[in-house]
Amino acid sequence: WYWLLQDPTALLSPSLFLQRTFANNISTTWANDLVISAIVFFCFAWTELKRLRVSRLWLMMYVGLTFGVGLCCSLPLFLYHREQRLE
Repeated sequence: WYWLLQDPTALLSPSLFLQRTFANNISTTWANDLVISAIVFFCFAWTELKRLRVSRLWLMMYVGLTFGVGLCCSLPLFLYHREQRLE
């Protein structure tokens, strides 16, 4: 959030945000890696929540955390909750 808040106008304009996200090859590589990782995580979480018979509301929480904080927050939290459920 520190880096995002350096230019708040980009947060208010989705088209400007995407333009700046994919501004060069390096940022495009990082953004694509993050998008693919998030999609794989959401699919994995959906499958695991279904298998463990956990409410899909948890998936919405993980999606919100991913977009609100980051994948580095939602993925470990999901894995922790999953491990607790498996025990």
